[in-house]
Amino acid sequence: MHADDALAQGERYYNARLAVANYRDIFARWAHDSAVLRAAVPCRLDLPYGTQAMETLDLFLPAGRPRGTLMYIHGGYWRSLDKSDASIVAPPFTAAGYAVAVVNYALCPAVSVETIVDQVRRAAAWLHGHSADWGAPPERLFACGHSAGGHLAAMLLATDWPALQPGLPARTIAGTVCVSALYDLRPLLQVPSVLEATRFTPESAAALSPALHRPLTKAPLLTAVGLDENPGFHEQFLAISRSWHGVHAGHVACPGRDHFTILDELTHNDGAIALAALRLMQSQHATLLQ
Repeated sequence: MHADDALAQGERYYNARLAVANYRDIFARWAHDSAVLRAAVPCRLDLPYGTQAMETLDLFLPAGRPRGTLMYIHGGYWRSLDKSDASIVAPPFTAAGYAVAVVNYALCPAVSVETIVDQVRRAAAWLHGHSADWGAPPERLFACGHSAGGHLAAMLLATDWPALQPGLPARTIAGTVCVSALYDLRPLLQVPSVLEATRFTPESAAALSPALHRPLTKAPLLTAVGLDENPGFHEQFLAISRSWHGVHAGHVACPGRDHFTILDELTHNDGAIALAALRLMQSQHATLLQ
């Protein structure tokens, strides 16, 4: 394939904004609905999990003692969006008795994706260490992410937690839900709109690809993809389902959903992804006691 043709195919496969003409309207809806939610429900905003300006999270609390904590990581190809756009993830999970922590991180090109991975790992370590502050059991810390956030959530399952921070259990993350996620970053080397911000090299793309590594515990991975998404996101699902088949606990195929509207299946109480995620989280309660 000619180099220019390969780059054009890369954009067609992975540039979701090209595929969804009204994506700006969707982003605006996320931001508006999230702001309304924060004003209406119990939450603790801008809690620092590190020392840098973007190392903060918003915590949404259920009524009563939390059954566990869900860490949510927003997408945006590591270069855009913010935790303030993602508060709408919380309601299905707080209604089921879970605390929800929506995490921020610094963005490319100001920082590298390697730095972002480190930040998200620090956020998970902080949530594990501070869960008693909101009454949640530390062993029930789950992770969820969309798009690039799904990549970051998957990287948590490939993390050597005791090596990262003495005292952390190997299974710091009890399970992960990855929505329209990226697991093998090498195809992004043919996507100019992504490379402009991330500056991936063949070496860094491989090093940052969960599909090329292995999960370090038996914590389950649930995946989801919209049937109307760019072809690349379907290929990404196939890659992780093959390479992580031992922990791949299920897949949610979402008819009529594209890369952005798929989040409705996570943010609505009756959404297919929210229901599947809660089933996975609840199934782990007995497992974690064994």
